[in-house]
Amino acid sequence: MEHAVKRNLFLFVPAKIIAVLGSSIYSFAIGLYILSQTGSALNFSITLLMGSIPRIVLSPLAGTVADRFDRKKIIILTDFACAAWLGIVFALFTFVTKEIWLLYLATAVLTSLNTFYSTAVTSTIYNMVGPDHLQKAMSLNQTAVSLSNILGPVLGGALFGLFPVNSFMAINVAAFTISGIFSLFINYHLFAEKKEKRESNGFFHDLKEGFTYVKNESFIKNIVFFAIGLNFWFAAAPIALPYIVMVVRKMPSYQLGIIEGAFSVGTLLLAIILSVRPEIKRKDRAILGGVAGMSVTIILFGLPSLPAAAGISNSFIFIYMIILALIMSSLGMVINMPIFVLLQKKTPDELRGRVMSLLEAGAGGMMPIGLVLFGFLFEKVPSWLLMGVSGGCVLLLVAYHVYKRTFATHLEEEPKPEKKAVPAHSGT
Repeated sequence: MEHAVKRNLFLFVPAKIIAVLGSSIYSFAIGLYILSQTGSALNFSITLLMGSIPRIVLSPLAGTVADRFDRKKIIILTDFACAAWLGIVFALFTFVTKEIWLLYLATAVLTSLNTFYSTAVTSTIYNMVGPDHLQKAMSLNQTAVSLSNILGPVLGGALFGLFPVNSFMAINVAAFTISGIFSLFINYHLFAEKKEKRESNGFFHDLKEGFTYVKNESFIKNIVFFAIGLNFWFAAAPIALPYIVMVVRKMPSYQLGIIEGAFSVGTLLLAIILSVRPEIKRKDRAILGGVAGMSVTIILFGLPSLPAAAGISNSFIFIYMIILALIMSSLGMVINMPIFVLLQKKTPDELRGRVMSLLEAGAGGMMPIGLVLFGFLFEKVPSWLLMGVSGGCVLLLVAYHVYKRTFATHLEEEPKPEKKAVPAHSGT
């Protein structure tokens, strides 16, 4: 069994790196192309929306699909579907039209397919590696994502001036194809429980069942609402950072790029550390302590915009921001890893896709709302005040959950005896 787990990880990690790296290079190059052709920030923002709205809308449906059908088949089909779709876009862009709307459409369809892919992957990691290697597998998964997010803009920027934009489509076609081939040989059902056949009540009944389960399970419901609140208040950070660096402090753009890159570096470092250390035991302390630390970090991010900080050199502020970015992204891993491990373990396999997708949809859905609201407020209210209010509200949220023992109560319960895992006899 140990050998089978190692084999799964040996195939899974490079497949993930290749798929995410190809997408990261492609997305960066497409963004640069749209900016260079139109010179419009609005057109660029439309690309960002096409990359986020389909995920928010389709996540609940993707979770239901992942629970109703074979997740391995979903993973493989969506990998090859992404490759086929980009092949079509490549042909249209090369021989038919170079209109920007085609790139918007390409992004929207890719995001839709990737929503079904990522939901299936997330909900089957437990079955792929079992409970003892769950934190390691999820940390390696995040390592692959972070590494790709660091390398993608670097490679995309370096290659953009050397090759036409349709070359990046071809690169992504190859990446999705290779990822799909790797997935053919991964045993995604190694620790899957034997499911009793039950009469299907229809797709929308299953979708409703997922909402009902989350509503009735107080622990999971608290996790979902906790994530929604955090994502709303933390939406101030991605607006505040460029605003403070570029507008308030008038620092050069390359320094902003380095500071933003530090977020991926911090995530990568913590993901590597968590992949080799034992599973976090006091998950309630990790979650709430990490969130409290992030709230303080958000407040500290706003300090360079104080009038009293005007005399401090930008060289010092640059280093200060990099350190905060490393701390904040590291704390994000400390929070997210226990949450996802808990959800994987506490959610029945037949509901795992719906639960994970509802968490993503709820938390992700608040981000655009927060971005719009804070984008408006940063024009009216001092940055340091908005960051202080955001961090303070998150601290109040943490205090509420500590007082109510929301997480500790459930974590102190005796875990239910796990059913014996049934190893699969084939690579299906």
